[in-house]
Amino acid sequence: MSDDNGEPYDLIVVGLGAMGAATLLHARRLGQRVLGIDRYDPPHDFGSSHAETRITRLAVGEGPQYLPFVARSHELWREFETETDEQLLHQSGGYIITKQNPTDEKRWNDFVSATAEVSATGGIPFERVSLDDLRKAQPALLVADDDSVGFEPSSGIVMSERAVDVQLRLARSTGAEIRTNEPVSSISPSENDVTVRTSNDSYRATNVVLAAGPWMPAFATGTDAANLSVTRQVVMWFEVDDLDAFSVDRFATVLWPGHSIEDYIGVFPIPPGGTPALKVMGEQFSKETDPDSLSRTVTQSEIDEFYERLVAPRLAGVTSNCIRAQVCLYTNTPDEHFLIDTDPRSDRITIMSPCSGHGFKHSTALGEAVAQRIALGRSDLDLTPFRRRW
Repeated sequence: MSDDNGEPYDLIVVGLGAMGAATLLHARRLGQRVLGIDRYDPPHDFGSSHAETRITRLAVGEGPQYLPFVARSHELWREFETETDEQLLHQSGGYIITKQNPTDEKRWNDFVSATAEVSATGGIPFERVSLDDLRKAQPALLVADDDSVGFEPSSGIVMSERAVDVQLRLARSTGAEIRTNEPVSSISPSENDVTVRTSNDSYRATNVVLAAGPWMPAFATGTDAANLSVTRQVVMWFEVDDLDAFSVDRFATVLWPGHSIEDYIGVFPIPPGGTPALKVMGEQFSKETDPDSLSRTVTQSEIDEFYERLVAPRLAGVTSNCIRAQVCLYTNTPDEHFLIDTDPRSDRITIMSPCSGHGFKHSTALGEAVAQRIALGRSDLDLTPFRRRW
């Protein structure tokens, strides 16, 4: 099936989470005839864009190649706020706490120094904070004497589900077609177009963007399939003694690695209208899973172990009563950098969104850049650092 004129769409976007919703909106705003397809009805709780909030930071310690994308995303979210009267970005400031001495943890080792280097290069305000000053400013953070602390005033949280919903609504309002609860079964390129078959129908387009998140490995081929993995992450909201003390007006985001990835926690301030509890999550990359067969139930034993091992020793004023818990999924590459590149089967297919757990803050600018590359043959921001590396 094509559009109403019998011609292929200019672009079909498969997967309408953070990356897909952004790509669909920006492509439509560039005049493309677009169709978005999702196996569920986004924003939903089955992929990687839910659990209410995501941390955002301009001084991106993962590398300077990311800074232009998160900076542009901040600009775009502010534009969307003006258009829709929906607040998406809360810049509460953000702390990074790592050990003073090197650890064996590859992902987060001395992340304060890595962030300081990016901030200095990019002109982003970032300061080292003494332990005494931190204890006075944020008494809920129970730092140890061997911790090192950095603070970025422009960091904060993005309302992730709200951001996806806003972009899909804006895309619809400008003429994008969206089909939900329609799983894609196959994607078949030919010389002139690409056919996307679903549980309901088949569609043709000149170009396709695969932004399927944890379902990406099922669509990938060859070395891509071999190099993508999906891991289950657990997010919990714990009751606190004083809600105001942990609000976005008084409490900052916290990225808090320890000696290993098992010691990591991310802490999220409470936004207006959000779940009335403190959101905390860990990370793990050792146990792979499948999005269609994993357990989406967070057990009481998981909650108890997480609280006793990671929350109670680090956060004062947070009780053991978990009022909400969810599972979300990371789609990972071996080096934890993004993969945004054409599919080996066809230059008409773009692979997008294996972002290893740190993609949301860049998502709307990445969608804009991918849409520009497809519609205009070039993008304002450089996507080459995210090409295939295997």
